[in-house]
Amino acid sequence: MTFGNPWMLLGALGALIPLLVHLFDRRRPRPHPFGPLAFVLRSQKRTASRLKLKRLLLYTLRTLILLAIPIALARPELKQDAATAQVVKGPAATAIVLDASLSMRWSDGTSLFERGRDEARDALKDLLPEEPATVLVCTESPAAPPPPGFDRGRLRGIVDEARPTFGAADLSRCMDMAARALEENPMPAKRLVVVSDMAAAGFRLEAPPPTVKGPTGAPVKPEVVLRDAAEGREVLANHAIVDLKVEPALQAGPRSFQFTFTVRNFGAEAVKDLEAAVRVGESTLAKGFVDVPVGGTTQKALTVRFPQGGTVVGQVTLAPDSLPEDDRRAFVLPVPRALKALVVNGSPHATRYRDEAFFVDAALTAPGSPVEVSTRDAEVGLREDFSAYDLVLLLNVAAPSADEAKKLADFVENGGGLFISMGDRVNTEEYNARLGAVLPRPLRLVRTSAEREDPDAETKTARLAKVSVEHVLFSPFTGRAEEGLIGARFYKYMLLEADNPGSPGASQVLATYEDGAPAVAVMRKGKGRVALLTSTVDRDWSDFAIRTSFLPLMQRFAAYLTGSLEEREEIRVRVGESATLRPEGTQKVTAVRAPDGAEVQVKEQPDGSLVAGPVTEPGAYSVLGADGKVVPALSFAATLDPAESDLSRVPQETLTAYFGEETVKASSGDADKPAVPLWTWLILAACLAFFFEGTLLRK
Repeated sequence: MTFGNPWMLLGALGALIPLLVHLFDRRRPRPHPFGPLAFVLRSQKRTASRLKLKRLLLYTLRTLILLAIPIALARPELKQDAATAQVVKGPAATAIVLDASLSMRWSDGTSLFERGRDEARDALKDLLPEEPATVLVCTESPAAPPPPGFDRGRLRGIVDEARPTFGAADLSRCMDMAARALEENPMPAKRLVVVSDMAAAGFRLEAPPPTVKGPTGAPVKPEVVLRDAAEGREVLANHAIVDLKVEPALQAGPRSFQFTFTVRNFGAEAVKDLEAAVRVGESTLAKGFVDVPVGGTTQKALTVRFPQGGTVVGQVTLAPDSLPEDDRRAFVLPVPRALKALVVNGSPHATRYRDEAFFVDAALTAPGSPVEVSTRDAEVGLREDFSAYDLVLLLNVAAPSADEAKKLADFVENGGGLFISMGDRVNTEEYNARLGAVLPRPLRLVRTSAEREDPDAETKTARLAKVSVEHVLFSPFTGRAEEGLIGARFYKYMLLEADNPGSPGASQVLATYEDGAPAVAVMRKGKGRVALLTSTVDRDWSDFAIRTSFLPLMQRFAAYLTGSLEEREEIRVRVGESATLRPEGTQKVTAVRAPDGAEVQVKEQPDGSLVAGPVTEPGAYSVLGADGKVVPALSFAATLDPAESDLSRVPQETLTAYFGEETVKASSGDADKPAVPLWTWLILAACLAFFFEGTLLRK
């Protein structure tokens, strides 16, 4: 047993007073014979035993009063075992940790967070007047709590203003922060009150439990009070979308996409006929049903064909449950718009497969392609009104006239896309003189790596050696898809100069041959883009046109040159993280807005990129340009951490063992109310003894 005020035990010596009074009051009477008193003596014998019992009771009650009061003032506390000596008894500085993670949004009519706030208010109410306290709202990025104090109104305000977040919360880290705050108070006893749903995702049980500096400076475990916002429920049922993939569905036609989302059941019962849908605004574009076994995962694929191109913002949804936040996932999808391409055929041929434009036309008009192709010969095509097209392709075309070249330059400056391929009709001097303004690099001369009739042509032909797969144009050509590129054989190709004197540093080489000569060079000019392929798009100088990579690459050329191909990887950002935005060219970003309309913090980086965030809620984020309008290409969607959808709870026994049985003083339910201290019972016993002593004296 330990005592908070051991000097008060000296008052227990007062219990000797009744004994001393009894000893001093004892007198031996001298006998005086008197006959008439004989019958009085007989009566006294009948009542002697009753008087003796009364005196004994009075003596006991008075002794109890004089013992109980000083012992109670000494604040005794029973010791359970030797380990308990680490915990200093008496009034304690208290830190209340309120879990504000996504899982606390789970609701059966009343959310766990609302119950948690009530528990936190009760914890403040249960404190003794002399116990200082502080409050920490545990989020993904918690703020350090203020030092413990006695301003209960301010602490209640922190609890009242707290809101649940959409992210994870590291309760182990929050408890360590709360323990550091407690060390700022000189009171020897420390207490941590943890208000949570006790979800396993919030605890790092492999880390050591929180400690504070004891009276001697050595680390000791504080008293830990666990308040369960889930009120002892064994299971918190939940299903969630834990992954989403959106891929083109070319088999379903242009602008068709397949939405494949993964559904997981974290509950103890199987889910049957769960509705899954793809929605844009109030419209449902596709819907199906899915069954998910207990603790299992199921994938659901829905195909949607969009009527027109542009950036589509929507969400995939499940029928909501007690945690609806993870039953929907937003997406920002760039849908290719219909593109108009003018193919200028510099070498027509009566035999289709020998025609210069045959393979390009087949690639751009393949099923699922958004390109509308108009093919003209060089004489007619160069006189067309280029402003009616998004893309112009010059395929082995002789150098245009000065006026036609100026039209092409103006077309690119105003945002058009230009693709140029080589061939035997290309004169390097005339091209450099007339089209130098739009060539990524000046042409030098044609190099022959092997003649077709050469028996060793298979080993002599040039092949692609280096491809910039990090660039959006070639990003899909990795792994097995790369074989269609590096397997192509090039018999002839055009060598290029080091750079364009008119636009130094503006070009970029995306693919080279084995000798280092450029194979694909691109350039931005004004609002438009130019791509140069140094070989042919038919079978005259190479066999690239019959390789599997030719069709998708030509379609990507069309999308890239017209600006409809995303020049960024899909921005994957979770709540609590920051998104990196890469504006295109001279594009300016003035603001980033969250789904609720709040403005997100944006920081510019040295490389010109922008970091927005950290984002605090799931959904689609809008990026505003200099004109205050949304920039669709930079918009992005934030998703939830799937780990927070797993509401598996840590058993009470596990937490008690983790914190230490000697330190966990209360748990959920009625047990979380502070135990009535021993000294309170002693005061009550003294009061009762005083009452009965007075009763006996009146009789």
